Amino acid sequence: MASGMNRSLGLLFALLLSSTLCAQKTIWSHAVGNWRNGPVVYITPLIETSEAVTTPQLLADYRTLFPALSEVQDLDVLRFATPEEGNDSRTILKAKYGMRKLEVVMLEPPVIEDRKEE
Repeated sequence: MASGMNRSLGLLFALLLSSTLCAQKTIWSHAVGNWRNGPVVYITPLIETSEAVTTPQLLADYRTLFPALSEVQDLDVLRFATPEEGNDSRTILKAKYGMRKLEVVMLEPPVIEDRKEE
């Protein structure tokens, strides 16, 4: 009986460990701001992230990285398994909002300055 219990505990531990490791999988994400009614819809570039990062964390990151999003009320985060899927999403969303006659701004990646000691 103890051997069966040890086997069950070992299996449970392996499942928990594998689900924890899977939760760290690399994914890609982009955000869409003012997506309901504009007047200007903002679409961010893709960022590399992890399945472990929560939506509130991503929203905070997007607002920090892209100042244009700091005051946006309707901000949504989309996640993708591959960069190709994410870029396809950006292209499709730009076309959809354009058909609704909304201005679409494709935000540029943030510039990260390399500070060197002088």
